[in-house]
Amino acid sequence: MRKKSQELLDNLNKITQKPKSQFQREKYDVITNRYYIPNSLHTLPKSYDKAKVHIDNDWLDGEYILIDRVYGGLYEQQLRQKDLTIYKGKLYHKKRLVKSELDGKNFYSKCTVTSDGRWFDNCGFPIEPPKQVDIEPEAKPDEEDIQQQKRIAREREQRIIAGLKWTHSNY
Repeated sequence: MRKKSQELLDNLNKITQKPKSQFQREKYDVITNRYYIPNSLHTLPKSYDKAKVHIDNDWLDGEYILIDRVYGGLYEQQLRQKDLTIYKGKLYHKKRLVKSELDGKNFYSKCTVTSDGRWFDNCGFPIEPPKQVDIEPEAKPDEEDIQQQKRIAREREQRIIAGLKWTHSNY
């Protein structure tokens, strides 16, 4: 086959390839998803025991593993997973009972839970599921609020109906 014919065939193959989307995001290595070893401040769940260890030669000269981490935002929280993708499922908020190391008293600490059962403390680090958990109760309206909402809805409906009434004299 001639050289020019080969070039034409190569260009035809390029036509069938999908172009890279201009809106596709690249994955970046997020430093805050790194958990440097050893770390005495936090203990990770057992699911991280066999995690791949990376070596950081650029910044801290230490060994680290990538972890899932919950980040707060102005409007919502998001979970950046260890493969650096954003979790699309629902995040739930619960409270766990924790014993203080300073004075030995118990207190409640907020946690975040994914729909697939992963737990995170209030710093966003993964934790083992606690033994004592309180689900934050949703605010339930009292009977007076329900009656007031019904009354407002009836009044609104009567105003709409009054505005819809017409007779032949409207022409």
